[in-house]
Amino acid sequence: MTGTWLGYYKYDNKNLQKSFGFDKTHFTIIINSFDQKCFKGNVTDDVKSGGMEDTGEIVGQIDGENISFKKLMPRKSIIYPNGELKYLDKKHPILFYRGKFSKDKREISGEWKFKITIGLLFGFIPFPYRPGKGTWSMTLQ
Repeated sequence: MTGTWLGYYKYDNKNLQKSFGFDKTHFTIIINSFDQKCFKGNVTDDVKSGGMEDTGEIVGQIDGENISFKKLMPRKSIIYPNGELKYLDKKHPILFYRGKFSKDKREISGEWKFKITIGLLFGFIPFPYRPGKGTWSMTLQ
């Protein structure tokens, strides 16, 4: 499990993904701590393919062929309908990844999502929404 993993993620919402100008966003994950069940590491998105700036943290666990982890990024980003990306001085919402290993344990693919959160319509009417979800895949280098 330890080592460098190269991968990508993409949104299920094709219009949102298209607004980025990219089919998928690439990332690099370096797992530097693994105890046969739990792991930790760092993640860096490729900004040139629509990824977030900064280096984030990965914290997860493995259960047989299944994997789950949280992607913790230091700054919140907002994507406007025109594809413009802005950063705020707030903590980014946690991204939840889950997936399955290939038979040789060198590839993983699955789904990612934000938890459902409460937004404010017109600044005062609360409504539940999910900021995004999609698929991902990565390969051990």
